[in-house]
Amino acid sequence: MNSNEHSRAVFFQVRRPNEKLSRLTTICASHFEKKEPIIIFVEDDKGAQYVDELLWKSPPTAFLPHSLESKDIITITSTKKKFGEHRIAFNLCPTPLLLDGFKIVYDFEDLTSPIKQNLSALRFDAYKKAGYLIEARN
Repeated sequence: MNSNEHSRAVFFQVRRPNEKLSRLTTICASHFEKKEPIIIFVEDDKGAQYVDELLWKSPPTAFLPHSLESKDIITITSTKKKFGEHRIAFNLCPTPLLLDGFKIVYDFEDLTSPIKQNLSALRFDAYKKAGYLIEARN
């Protein structure tokens, strides 16, 4: 049995950078309200700092409590490893997130540039090849 057989890769189609920010904060807020831990994977410390600042400012009337490299409900990390009981991940890296144990991996079908569109296609193919169920959302 494939270990990713019941895992889903959910792709959000985005055409502008602000759509990515909006989608990320909406998904994080939704899981936070349900007390479902979510881990956000970023490429490097610069990306972690950016997402950290974004979540402190969003939504505009409040903020989303989170931590870096920890086991909070919302965790941001540049280390590609599974933390605690997180079963939901948001991949902001250019490479696919193929770690066992996640039931949902959110990702972007990034149409903001040809290079990002190509990287999105490579991630899509990698998830499909690894046995993930693929879901597309606008």
